[in-house]
Amino acid sequence: MQRFLRGGILAAATALATAVLMPGTAQAAATPDITIYITNSFTNVASMSFHDDGDKFTVCDLYADGHGVRGSLYYAGDRVATLYNGSGTGACKSFTYDVKAAAGGYDMWVCLVDGSGDTTGSGCQYKQISE
Repeated sequence: MQRFLRGGILAAATALATAVLMPGTAQAAATPDITIYITNSFTNVASMSFHDDGDKFTVCDLYADGHGVRGSLYYAGDRVATLYNGSGTGACKSFTYDVKAAAGGYDMWVCLVDGSGDTTGSGCQYKQISE
């Protein structure tokens, strides 16, 4: 009787572990969301995020420091999309761009800028993304 009970508990535990692990396995195949930050004195002042489901990019101005934020997306060295956000602390703006599976991927850049006409930027951070 004790052996039967022990075997039943073991079978139930194995089934539970399999059920719990299966969703994680399916999620691992998807491209994860990516966020890059500009940090100044240990404080995140700007960010840009890529959300693969819907190819949505979000540019956030996280700190009231007098700078705006520009998020840009490059492919093969050419800027294919850009968004300026000078709305102030905690404000985010988004755009979509159809990221296609391609050799070399895309480069996502976020920079601090002094107004919408500033093309040089400072404190820039980037990350390569792909579909």
